[in-house]
Amino acid sequence: MTRSTLKRLLLQVAFVLSWSSGYIGAKLGTQGSGAFNLLFWRFLLVSVCLGLFLNVKLLKVTWAQIRHYAVIGFLSQFLYLSCLYVAIQNGLPPGIAAIIAALQPLMTAALSTGSAAERSGGWQWVGLMISFAGVSIVIAGQYSSGGQSVGFVMYLLPLAAALGLTLATLYERRAAQRQDAGLVLPLFIQSLLTLIGFSGAVLYTGTFSVPHDSDVLISIAWLTVFSTFVAYLSLWMLLRVMTATHVAALVYLEPPVTLVWAALMFGDAIQGSTYAGIAVVVAGLVLVRLKQPTVACTS
Repeated sequence: MTRSTLKRLLLQVAFVLSWSSGYIGAKLGTQGSGAFNLLFWRFLLVSVCLGLFLNVKLLKVTWAQIRHYAVIGFLSQFLYLSCLYVAIQNGLPPGIAAIIAALQPLMTAALSTGSAAERSGGWQWVGLMISFAGVSIVIAGQYSSGGQSVGFVMYLLPLAAALGLTLATLYERRAAQRQDAGLVLPLFIQSLLTLIGFSGAVLYTGTFSVPHDSDVLISIAWLTVFSTFVAYLSLWMLLRVMTATHVAALVYLEPPVTLVWAALMFGDAIQGSTYAGIAVVVAGLVLVRLKQPTVACTS
C-alpha cells in the first residue's frame, strides 16, 4: 500500500467516524438543550477557536471569499444541521436519521453533470439504486415497529439535510480551483456566518440559555472537535483527491456505525430489518466503488 493510498484510506475512516459522531452528539446534547441553542454554542466555540488560530490572516479575507463560503456554510452547516438536530430532538433515532441522510449519494449522482469523472456510469447507478433499496428497507422496518410515534415530517427533515449537503458538495467541487484558500480559513468563514444564522434562530425561537448540564457541555466539546473540525476538514480534503460522487458514497457507511454506536450508548433498538437493509446498502456501495466510470482521454 502506497503512502498516498494509506492517507486516502485514513481520511475516509476519519470522515465516516466523525460524521457519525455528529448524530450521537446531537442526541446527547438535545436531551438537555434545544437544538438551536446547542448549535449556537457549538459554532460560537468553533468560531472563537478558529479565529484565534488564524489571527492576522483574517485581515486578508475578501468579500468574494465571504460570498462564496456563505453559500457553502448555509447549505452544509446551517440547513444541514438544523434539519437533523430538530428531527433528532423530536424523537427520530440518530441511526434512522443517518440512514435517511444516506440518500445523499443518489442526489449527488443525479446532479453531477460536469466532467466525465464526476458523472456516474451505468454500474454506479445500479449500485446507488441498490443502496437506496437498502435504506428503504430500514425505514419501512422502523416505521412499522413503532416509528409512527415520530411525526412524518421528522422523517423528511434528514432528506432536506442531505439535499443541502449535496448542493454544497457539488458547488465546492466545481469552484475549488477558483476559490482555493486552504482549509481553515473557509471553515472559519462558514462557521462564523453559520453562528450568525443560529444566533437569529435561537433568539427567534426564544430557546437561548447558558448550558449547565454536563451532557450538554460534553456534547458541545464533542461536536466542536469531532463533528466540525475533523468532519468538515476531512470532507474538503477528500474532495481534492476523489470525485464528489465517491465521497458522497461514503455516507452509506455512516448508518451502520451510528446504529451500533447509538445502541451501545443510548440503548436504541436495532430491528431485524435494519440488518438486512444494511447488508443491501453495503452491497450497493461495493458496486459503486468497484465499477468506476470510464474517463475519455484527450490529447
